[in-house]
Amino acid sequence: MLFPDKQVGLCVAAMVSCGLAAGFRSDDLQDTRYFMELICSVPAEPLPMQILALASNAGKATQDAQMTYAALANHRQPHLDCLAYLSQLVLYQINVSKLPLLALIYQNNMSWRSYRMFFRDPSMATSKQTYYDLSTVLMKVAATMPDTLVKTKVMHLMRCSGAVSLAAAACSMDVLRVWGRWARSEGVVGKSYLPKSPLSALPATGVLAGFGNNFMTNHAFGRGTVAVPVKWIDSLVPHARVILQAVRLRNRTRTGKADFSGQHCVESTLYMAETFWQSSPFMLQRYGLGWWALQLPTVCFIVGSSSFRQFEQQVMNAELEWNARPLSPQMTEAFDKISKQVCSLSEQIAHLQLSVNGMMQPVHNLAAANLSMPTASNSNTQARAATSPRIELEAQVGLSSGLSSVQEAVDEWFTGLHGFPAPPCCVNRQFSAANALARRRLTT
Repeated sequence: MLFPDKQVGLCVAAMVSCGLAAGFRSDDLQDTRYFMELICSVPAEPLPMQILALASNAGKATQDAQMTYAALANHRQPHLDCLAYLSQLVLYQINVSKLPLLALIYQNNMSWRSYRMFFRDPSMATSKQTYYDLSTVLMKVAATMPDTLVKTKVMHLMRCSGAVSLAAAACSMDVLRVWGRWARSEGVVGKSYLPKSPLSALPATGVLAGFGNNFMTNHAFGRGTVAVPVKWIDSLVPHARVILQAVRLRNRTRTGKADFSGQHCVESTLYMAETFWQSSPFMLQRYGLGWWALQLPTVCFIVGSSSFRQFEQQVMNAELEWNARPLSPQMTEAFDKISKQVCSLSEQIAHLQLSVNGMMQPVHNLAAANLSMPTASNSNTQARAATSPRIELEAQVGLSSGLSSVQEAVDEWFTGLHGFPAPPCCVNRQFSAANALARRRLTT
């Protein structure tokens, strides 16, 4: 975004974020076109979701299906927000590069379908980019960074990073396969139908967007709750609403050539304009006067107004509120059950150790030693644990009672928190140690 050539900088930012979010390979990025996008609405809690789906109909990804979709959702962390960077790129191309996208859709001119999203230069917007074209722009930006990249592998880094992140977040192999569109040898559903659905990749989208594995109940982000004035949206895409009404009417009455993909494109563009403004406070915070949008008179005028300052404060407050939102009663109950389950397992392990060792005192000594370890349990629990063998595992796990958000709870369970390992790792380690001790006892 700070790269001198704004087309190159925005293109790379959108390429990297989309590549990570949707598992795009070089073939997908080379031929991603505007007519392959649509908006999916998901009526979920705590907030309804809007998912942008991008498709590819070329390259290795589609040997088993003519068109493959990948879903994109707003990222919980503003500086990693895929849709924010994609909206920057699209609106730059419409307002600065002057792509006649909306005008051609309004004229029922199907030549608009040839326009690509990612290209090295506006003169190349209607032609499929080569691997060299896109790797060149990526390497230009990478050359400004301290770390060097291997040129032959640069277009695959996003897929590799995304796969590693999903595996580390304990995603199932099926979810990972749908996200990366890796075909399975058995079953037509696995090879064709499942990857065609934009929402089939939603679990992976949620994990990569920082929401953990419970995305459907924990996907809210603050800036998405703040309404954007319609006039601000219209200032970025003038006449888009008029064009949308005209295209809808034409498609419904069949007065011209039906163009439902054109309708989807206009709807997606309006949604991106809304996303643009919701992420604008963070763009200003990150790039300051170097933000490209300030060269647009309408954006500059709005940003300098008192209404924008109020909007900016609303967005920042909403982010703080939703990111620090306490656990819901359902999540509190769920993690209470998890805590009890861990304690029950630790008791079983401790008794197993006692039966193998044939003596009681060493375990009590261990329990007493563990009382000095910093845990999230309260003092009453620690006092009772002096005579309970389960304290050995509880002290190692350190389940918290004062978690401030669902995300913290998920982080604690899957990756550990406050210096404590994840509970499943501790349980597995204790079972392995007990079994090994039992085997040694039987052989002696």
